Formats: sequence, C-alpha cells, structure tokens
Amino acid sequence: MAVMTVQAQSICGTWRTMQPVVNTEEYVSLSFNYTFTFNEDDTFNTVAEMTVSMELEPTKALEIACSMDVSGTYTLDGDQLTCTPNLDTNKVEVLSASMNGVVIEDPSVIKNLESVLNGPSFKVNLFSMTSTVKVTDQMIEVIQNGKTMQLMRLSTIKN
Repeated sequence: MAVMTVQAQSICGTWRTMQPVVNTEEYVSLSFNYTFTFNEDDTFNTVAEMTVSMELEPTKALEIACSMDVSGTYTLDGDQLTCTPNLDTNKVEVLSASMNGVVIEDPSVIKNLESVLNGPSFKVNLFSMTSTVKVTDQMIEVIQNGKTMQLMRLSTIKN
C-alpha cells in the first residue's frame, strides 16, 4: 500500500456540492450537482446531475437533464488538486430533453444528444481540471477560474 501524505488522506472520502454549480455563457447555461469520491489509491469517481439550457434561436430553447459518471486519477500537491479523467470509460446519459417546454420523446434525438455529450471535445473541456483547494475536516473549497465550489464531506475512507 502506498504511503499517503496527511493532506491526501484528508480528502479521501465522499463529498457533495451543497448547492448547484452554475456556469452561464451567452446562449448556454450549465447547472451541476456533484458527488466526488476520492480513494486512497489516487483514483476518483464523480457522479453529477447536470442540466444544460440552450437558446438555439430567439424562439427556440432546448433543455437537457443528464447524469454523468466520471472516473480517473487525482493528485494533491500542496493546495493544487488535479483530476485526470479516463475519457474512455466516462459516460453521459440523457435523462430527459425538451424543446420550448415540450418533452422530446423521439429516441433518435436522445441518442444524438448523448452522442454529442459523450464526444471527446465536450468531455475534455468538462472533466479535466487543476484547481486550488482549501481542505478542512468537513469541507473542500475548490477554486477554479475565479469561481468557488464548496463540497461537504458525506463519509471518510480510512484504512
């Protein structure tokens, strides 16, 4: 078994966002709720519920509810947390979609949306990260690109 630093041991466990993380650009809004599990072997798993809202045209709005399962490896060096996902095994599943408030029931449309969301450019931009973190016994504060996400501890992983 690898010897871990006290700081690395302190993040081992399961953590959850207490409120949605929202990213908004001109025509797209993303809202996430994350559950992270950091393991003693430097691997992580993240399950996220995500809502994507897009204004396609002035009179067309698309909303997609998704579930994501992301796993990979992490390093914690001082206050720098780097998560490197295994893009081959990560999966985004579309739970529902609607256009202008009307539910999309066509399976081929859902399949096409999943294809885009499981594409390499979406995954790389969404899942790879290096962030500054502040770790306490009950909270991780993740600071990335000037935005802060707070994760509260749900459980601890110990030998």
